[in-house]
Amino acid sequence: MAGASGGFLAGFNDPWLKPRLLRAVVAERLPQPGGAELPPVELASVLGAVRTHGLLTEGLPDRAPEDPKLAEAWRAAVDSWVERVVALVESDSAYSCWLGTCFLGVTFQECSNERFAESYSNWYEKILSNLQQEPSSLQLVTVISCTSMSDLFVRLAKFLNLKKEASAFAGRVVEPVLRLLNENGLVADEATNLLRTVIKLYPSSVNRHYNKVESAIVAKVMSTGVNIKPSEKFARTLALLPSIRVSEDSWSLMIQRILIVVNNLLNDAFVGLEEEKNGHDIMLLLVPPGADPPPTLGDQVRSGANVHITKKFRVCTVPTISALMHCCSVMLTSYYPVQVNVPMRALVALIRRVLLVDGSLHKKLFPSTTSLHQELICFELPSLHSTFLDLLNATIKGLRSQLLPHGASIIRLVTEYFKIAKLPSLRTKAYSILQLLLTSMGIGTSLHLLEATVSNAIADLNDDGGSDMTIMSTNPSKVTNESSSKIYSKKRKQEPQVQNSFVSGSEKAAISPRKRKGSSVQIASKAMTPETTGDARILTPLSVKIAALETLEILLNVVCQK
Repeated sequence: MAGASGGFLAGFNDPWLKPRLLRAVVAERLPQPGGAELPPVELASVLGAVRTHGLLTEGLPDRAPEDPKLAEAWRAAVDSWVERVVALVESDSAYSCWLGTCFLGVTFQECSNERFAESYSNWYEKILSNLQQEPSSLQLVTVISCTSMSDLFVRLAKFLNLKKEASAFAGRVVEPVLRLLNENGLVADEATNLLRTVIKLYPSSVNRHYNKVESAIVAKVMSTGVNIKPSEKFARTLALLPSIRVSEDSWSLMIQRILIVVNNLLNDAFVGLEEEKNGHDIMLLLVPPGADPPPTLGDQVRSGANVHITKKFRVCTVPTISALMHCCSVMLTSYYPVQVNVPMRALVALIRRVLLVDGSLHKKLFPSTTSLHQELICFELPSLHSTFLDLLNATIKGLRSQLLPHGASIIRLVTEYFKIAKLPSLRTKAYSILQLLLTSMGIGTSLHLLEATVSNAIADLNDDGGSDMTIMSTNPSKVTNESSSKIYSKKRKQEPQVQNSFVSGSEKAAISPRKRKGSSVQIASKAMTPETTGDARILTPLSVKIAALETLEILLNVVCQK
């Protein structure tokens, strides 16, 4: 009772501190509706105080004795907080409305269960009215309203006795959210977060809006207006849609439709760079002869209609493919409540189709493309390869033992891909897939991968005569002291020749990988004088060496356990 009358407290653990602090915050730090704006530092301070001290919890310590006066004082303090916050939300001032909505979201998270159960319906209506306004005039209010509504649904999901009411509330939110998805920037981003929350917590509430939701999300994925590259957030939302209508067919149908879209996009992109029948063969796996084709994905509006042909592949095609493949990766690695049929043959064939395209012209189709088209494809191939390596990784993780019937084709694909993968980032990802195969598919697979693993790892660990996938070091400090001293010793012996044999940067770049592989030390010794700051030795990047060593370690562990 030390702090009951406003006198001294027993310490910062005195339960009377919380209602006194909250009264002070409301009286001195919360602005009136239409009042002055809070500096960002002050706003952060208020929010921090509420969370740190638990000012809205109205909960006494477990071993504290019952104190009706303390309970009443704390309840009155929280009442005054809620009244001020609601007044701010209802204000005509955009800033006051934004501030009140922000504080209301914190209230959803921090208040007691009893207060939330009493007030959630009223609070919901306040936030919903903000979402139903035109977002163009009050974007900040709309954004914070989406965030606060998500907080409300997350808290409401903890009340099992309110599940029916919560589902009805979630259903009323879907239409305003779909309208907000037509916006760009933060509004669409936060609207997507709210939609994801609704689908995860109350999937049945979205059922009657399913077609509209799918069309809106697919339009965002295939749009060129989402920071050029479609956000992976929209792809993750698309991956959630089968959970709205849980059945054996809904999941399989979604991934089948996505693979059809991607296969068709690749048909246009890979003209002249592969056998013409590749896309047709994959389509036969997705839609066998005599079978009815599935409905189109969303409204299937092809993106990039107004984009110049030279930019279309980079700005539209690659980002759309990447987003849709990320969606597949999420679907393959996420829990689904019923057993589903994965179109494995088509999936592996599509991955193979992309990973084995290296940008070289297919000799039978030479006249069917242009050098500009080839250049544009080669520019984007590393990005596409990275995306499909991620998809292969997700496929192995998600299916594991179910992959055994397709293990031989995956092993062949990975082995062949190492001959193409020369960029460090791609080669490192290829090693990560090798590691996953070694650890998840048993000793039989490991033995089949043994030769490819060892040969590639040794080549990458050997700078002088190994892999063609190398970089030229321009920093002499990255060369070991031993190799540097050897090179400098050679230069001293060949000093008369060095002065007339300096290799320029352009000449270094013109040296082919084959020539580099057999003459790395010779080039380094000729290219450097005592005054030279660069080193022409070609070195396998450290990240690739580490990946190679880790893969060898896993291989040894698996084989030794036999």
